[in-house]
Amino acid sequence: MNEASRLQRMRELGVRLQELRLLPSDSVNSYAGAAINFLFNNYQIEKPVGAPLDVTLRALATGLALRHNMQTRPDPDKVIDFFCRHYQVH
Repeated sequence: MNEASRLQRMRELGVRLQELRLLPSDSVNSYAGAAINFLFNNYQIEKPVGAPLDVTLRALATGLALRHNMQTRPDPDKVIDFFCRHYQVH
C-alpha cells in the first residue's frame, strides 16, 4: 500500500473512532492524525515525534507485537488492517 492509501485508511479509521465516540467530536483537525494518536495512547506506546508515516506505523507495529506476544512484528499495512478489522471500518 502506498502512503496515500495508508493515510486514507487511517482517515477512515479516525472517522469510525469518532462514530464510536472514542474521539472527541469537536476537536479533530485530522482524522488520520487523531486515529494514530488514539492508537498510541490506547496501547500506551511512545509515539515518535516528527517521524514519517512508515516509521510511525512500524513503531505501532512493535507495540502491538509486544502487547499480543506476537512472534513476528507485523508490517505497517497489516497493522492498519488489524485496527480496521478491530473497529469494523468498511
